[in-house]
Amino acid sequence: MHYATPEEKTDTEILLELYRQACSDFRASVTLRLQRFAVFMALTAIAGAATFSIAGLHPYHAAAGAFGLLMTILFWLLDYHSELYSQLIRKRIKACEKLLGAVEHFIPDTNPQTEFSIAVIIHLIFATILACWMAIEILMLTS
Repeated sequence: MHYATPEEKTDTEILLELYRQACSDFRASVTLRLQRFAVFMALTAIAGAATFSIAGLHPYHAAAGAFGLLMTILFWLLDYHSELYSQLIRKRIKACEKLLGAVEHFIPDTNPQTEFSIAVIIHLIFATILACWMAIEILMLTS
């Protein structure tokens, strides 16, 4: 029977701590990404209401539309970089799982196939809203 040496035990402890930190970072990044998306949807709703519903803001409709267009582009870029960061953290988690040697037995997959489709859906939402804001701006400039 092989007993772990103090050096081996320390390496395992360090690896487990790296794994814990990576998992914690991943959870925090996903939470932050979803919170940003909620803020984006709220800003889009407010800008849309200001653009279409509030008659007193009629002279500023183009500005409200431009604000919606700008916010869509900025939040889309922010979400894209958040997605890249999440992918990096997932790679770190996978590497730790592989080095721990217990991937198949104890640790569930951290990169399910549904992750790709969720990212695509989020990009489609941003693209659709961006296209709507662009159409609104074009209609306002031509009328």
